Amino acid sequence: MAINSTSSATSPSAAPTTGPGKGSVIDVAGLVAKLEQIEQVPIDRLNVKVTKQDNSLRDLGIIKDRMSSFQAALQDFTDPISYINKTVTSSNAAAVGVTISNSSQVAAGVFNVSVTKLAKTATAMYAFTIGQSGSFNLRATDGSSRLFSFSTSDTLESIRDKINLETTNTKIRATVVNTAGNQFALSLTSTTGGFDSQIIFDENTPNINQVMKLDTSGNSVIAGQEGADAEFTINGQVFTRQSNTVDEALVGVRLQLQAIGDVSVVAATDNREIAKNLLLNLGQAFNDLMNSYTEFSKFNSDPEKRGSLYGFMDLRTLMDKISLSFMDPLARSGRPLEDNSEGPISFTTLGLELQTNGTLLFKSNIFESAVNRGALEQIANGSVSPTRVIVNESMTPIVGTLEVFLGNFEKEKSTLENRIQEFENRKAEKMARYQAQYAALDALLFRLQALNSSLTPTFEALNNPRR
Repeated sequence: MAINSTSSATSPSAAPTTGPGKGSVIDVAGLVAKLEQIEQVPIDRLNVKVTKQDNSLRDLGIIKDRMSSFQAALQDFTDPISYINKTVTSSNAAAVGVTISNSSQVAAGVFNVSVTKLAKTATAMYAFTIGQSGSFNLRATDGSSRLFSFSTSDTLESIRDKINLETTNTKIRATVVNTAGNQFALSLTSTTGGFDSQIIFDENTPNINQVMKLDTSGNSVIAGQEGADAEFTINGQVFTRQSNTVDEALVGVRLQLQAIGDVSVVAATDNREIAKNLLLNLGQAFNDLMNSYTEFSKFNSDPEKRGSLYGFMDLRTLMDKISLSFMDPLARSGRPLEDNSEGPISFTTLGLELQTNGTLLFKSNIFESAVNRGALEQIANGSVSPTRVIVNESMTPIVGTLEVFLGNFEKEKSTLENRIQEFENRKAEKMARYQAQYAALDALLFRLQALNSSLTPTFEALNNPRR
């Protein structure tokens, strides 16, 4: 019975190019490569997910930057420091003059000022008989008493100088005046003003006389005047001041009381162009944000062409909340703002109109109407925010929410990369095992093939005994 070999015998003179376990019988490398391809499939799938995750992180980072710009534009518009260009006017400047002393503190509104008494600074006038010695005590009501002595060698000028050296203590300033012709006297004036500026002059000699003058009726009266406080009201609130120049009664505004009477003081913002530009910047920042979101969350029937943030519902909820906030009234300390016609003030009523594509369009006519209704004055009176939570009470920026989103995406990416590493390690172990197993099989087959080749001549001789 003949035995046929699957391969011919190797010539003794030919050098072997293969050997046991080197793929001489079976294609070890090819088999291992095909098995490696099979093991690579789940890794490739995970790598696709990591790539998508990278794209999501990149695009979410862009959204975060756009959100930061929007947040800054929102802060600029709602911060009263943006509206420091204010005006203040008086209905009768001859009675009460008004100027701005601190623009950032001026509160817009109408203030009714009623002046019932003007402040007066106490004054007195004394004639000295020069050539006699004497002394006197002098002070204002709110000053310290000082004793002044003079001799026959003194003049009005030297006495004046002695008094002025003590002005800080006595609160009195002295000057020499010509009362009539060549008659000179010492004029004393309080440095503080108001009721507390009364001059107290105690003389110890008979050679000092208070100067007299004629009043409008021709009667002889003492020259000078008593000090008095200004008395006035602002919107019914009573005030008294030592001076007719008043800074602190109406915050940020200096009042100059000049006559008794009633006056209306109007404080208003003059920020039409500033507010318009701030609104335009806000609208542009929002549109940049919305356009990026629309691009990154777009749907396509081909999953490979969908936006990297498609289906990200948390981000969509945040974007919807921001969009709807433009129709909500602006509020201060939780209380909605109203214009002069008691209408709500919102970004929509200020001219930022939400379009069907989700972006904002600025309407100049709506803005001008809101300005005419006093909306800017209300906004300029303090920090405001949309009633829907975009910026919460602690002023936490909305981009903080995106930081959480980014952190979650990073964690998911890290999880995927860890799984890939696990699959890579497992694949490496399997490939090493496959390589060893198929190499061993190849070596075994090689030896069997060699044995078959060596036995073939013997079997042929047995089958042909005549040879």
